[in-house]
Amino acid sequence: MERSPALEDWLKSFMGSSTEVLEPADWFIRGHDLVEDKFELNSEGVKLPLSKSGTFLWAPAPVAGEAAIEELRKARHKNQESTHVFVIPRLLSSFWRRHLWKGADLVVELPAGHPAWPKSMHEPLTLGFFLPYLKHSPWELRRSPIMLGFGKSLRRMWKTNEGAEGPVLRELWGLSRRLANLSPHLASKLLRSKPQSTIQNRGTGKRRRCEMEEN
Repeated sequence: MERSPALEDWLKSFMGSSTEVLEPADWFIRGHDLVEDKFELNSEGVKLPLSKSGTFLWAPAPVAGEAAIEELRKARHKNQESTHVFVIPRLLSSFWRRHLWKGADLVVELPAGHPAWPKSMHEPLTLGFFLPYLKHSPWELRRSPIMLGFGKSLRRMWKTNEGAEGPVLRELWGLSRRLANLSPHLASKLLRSKPQSTIQNRGTGKRRRCEMEEN
């Protein structure tokens, strides 16, 4: 986040302005949905830390990537309604890559040269999406055809500079909310589908010579 000032605004363009950017000290408190210095009483009158779900952005330095992803996975299993995005440069990846791929619903790499991640960064930026769990089978979005389709679309667009990725990212970000409003049958059907491309095919409109001659 310090190396590329434009990165935070780009992420919040689809994550929303209410996104909480976590500092290392927050990984163990707010990252676990806990509100610091606030408590509530349970049914037995015992004072417990106040829990509040949210949208969290984890952006550790590569050397701290392993510690951050371990805390993220713990937090996600304890509190399954929050949304997390894990952002890290592709450095020291042997420490954190395995944990990220095992836990994230989708992992993509933003190439150097993107407006939010300039060529001077040299290495791509890895993004891991941890969306809320479903309340019915299959419980998580990982490996579903629709998530694989989102990943394929983003990789193709960033590789070929095919239009803007904003509509695809916003559609991905709203997927959990759409699924929550559907019946288990319709949600399962949607997960098995593939996302439709929101980028129009910009053809030249020129007809082939043989068609013109025939006409």
